Amino acid sequence: MTARRFLAVVNPRGGTRRGLAILRNVQPVFAESNVQLDVRVMEYSGHAREIAETLDVENYDALCVIGGDGTIHEVADGLMRRGQQESIPLGIIPAGSGNTMHQHLGCIDPVEAARRIIAGRTCPLDVARVTLEDQVVYCVDIIGWGGVADINCTAEKLRFMGPTRYAAAALWHIVRANRRRATLVLDGQEVEDEFLFVIGCNTKFTGRGMKLAPRAEIDDGKIDVVVVRRASRLQMLELFKRVFDGSHTSLSCVEYHQVRSFAIESAGREVLDLDGEIKGTAPVRVQMLPGALRLFT
Repeated sequence: MTARRFLAVVNPRGGTRRGLAILRNVQPVFAESNVQLDVRVMEYSGHAREIAETLDVENYDALCVIGGDGTIHEVADGLMRRGQQESIPLGIIPAGSGNTMHQHLGCIDPVEAARRIIAGRTCPLDVARVTLEDQVVYCVDIIGWGGVADINCTAEKLRFMGPTRYAAAALWHIVRANRRRATLVLDGQEVEDEFLFVIGCNTKFTGRGMKLAPRAEIDDGKIDVVVVRRASRLQMLELFKRVFDGSHTSLSCVEYHQVRSFAIESAGREVLDLDGEIKGTAPVRVQMLPGALRLFT
C-alpha cells in the first residue's frame, strides 16, 4: 500500500506550550498507519500562515495543525489566501488553551484527534470572510466585538493561569461591563443601539468550555450572532453561570441570530477578537463562505 504523506505545522509556544511534546506523542500513531509525517515548526507569529499559503499541495494528502485556535486561524487564513482551498483537507490536533474547534468536534485528546485524521472522514468547513478597513482576514471560529474583545485582551495578560484565564477574564469584565454605541447589520437589516457585546460564532464553543452558540454548525453556511445590548450585573452573572451548558440563550437579555452576513459600524475604533486573536478594529463586515475548506472529523 502506498504511504500517505501529511504535513504537520507545529506551534511550540502557543497555549500550553506542549506542541512539541504532543507531536512526539502522535508521531507513532501516524507511523503505525503507514503515514509519512513531515514536520514544520513555527518560528514566529504568522509563520503558519506563510507555510499554508506557499505549500506545494500536490506533495501532500493532508495538512495537520498541532496548536490552538490562533494556529488554526493562521493556517486557514493562509489556505484561503492561495485560492486553492479545497485541494487539501485540514486536520487539527489540540495543543492550545482554548481549543475551540476541537471542542466543537468533541475531540480534545491529541491521540484520538490523530486517529480521526488517519481514518479520513471529512466534512465541509464554512469560513468567514472578514473585511476590515485595510485588509481581509479569514476566520473559522469567532468574530467578537465589545466585551468579548475586552475579555480576550485581559485573558492574554493571564496566560500564567492556563485554560482558566478565559473564565477569570469574563468575570472581571462582568463587573466592569461597558456599553458602546454601534450600528449592527444582520443580513442587511440595521439596528442602531448601545451594546455590551456582539459575537459571531461558527463553532458552538468560545474559550474553555463556554457553549456560547449552542445551535452553531460549521457546515450550515451560517454564522450564529449572539448579542447583548443591556444587562444588569446580576443578569450578566446569570449569563456566565449558564454559558457552560448553553442555557443562557433563554435569558431575556440575550439575542440569538443565525445569518449569512453581519456588520458592525461604530464611532470608536474598538478592537476585534478574530479567532481568539486581537486583530483589527471596527468597522467590520463578515460574509460566510459555505464549505470553503474541508476538515477531518
